Amino acid sequence: MFFEGSEKKLEIVVNSSVPSLRSLGDGFWSEIVQAAQAQILSQISSDCSLAYLLSESSLFVWDDRFTMITCGQTTLVDAAVKFFESVAPEQVESIIYERKNEYFPHLQHTDFYKDLKILRSKVSGKAYRFGNADEHHVYLFHMDKAFKPHSNDTTIEILMYGLQGTAQNIFRQEGITAQEIRQQMSVDKILPGFIIDDHVFSPFGYSLNALRGENYYTIHVTPQELGCYVSFETNMPAVDDYAEVTQRVLEIFQPKSFDIVNFQSAQTSEVEVPH
Repeated sequence: MFFEGSEKKLEIVVNSSVPSLRSLGDGFWSEIVQAAQAQILSQISSDCSLAYLLSESSLFVWDDRFTMITCGQTTLVDAAVKFFESVAPEQVESIIYERKNEYFPHLQHTDFYKDLKILRSKVSGKAYRFGNADEHHVYLFHMDKAFKPHSNDTTIEILMYGLQGTAQNIFRQEGITAQEIRQQMSVDKILPGFIIDDHVFSPFGYSLNALRGENYYTIHVTPQELGCYVSFETNMPAVDDYAEVTQRVLEIFQPKSFDIVNFQSAQTSEVEVPH
């Protein structure tokens, strides 16, 4: 059975005229998630952030921003449109919309170019492609507005293809529990001191959200042989040792190949996407 594990990602930062996004309540965020054709399964919280585990990936909410990641056939761009029903574009400081190339793009309800047209009807911005068009690549749109993120505002994504060894056997095992996965794979110990919320899907699939203060990490596993895909993402500050974290993640999942996407102030080569 095929499931599209490749993900779409939306991050919106609002200005001080908007009430704390955490105060908007579960009902508000449930409507945002439903707009993307997904559902909230569970949630955890820290003193400054919320983490919702979704039927298709994750949603993280802070006072002034949120990050939503979805997979499958979700229409994440519709979540942005729904958000703009409550928050005006003028109240938004930054938008980043990211879309990984899919294994079977013809099964999706939209493509990046259609999403881009919808986003540009709300805000102006630029779009880029990172990577080669005929290989693994990521499309990215960002709002064309001056925005200076905090010096610790950084994200690393490890995008993995093809499980091997122990990871392949465990994540493709029908009936395995979340507790058994944590015990055998130590996915809850990749970074220390985090609150964990995880879920096993039927017949296969695994998602994990982890919170510690304002920091998170999240894992999504689509282990089926056809379209096998695993993602790991964290916003831990760049002062932490990404090389060590990356090695730990790769040792757990043993992918056949992988890409690393790191968002920070460093310059990256890019190809602009035409209008």
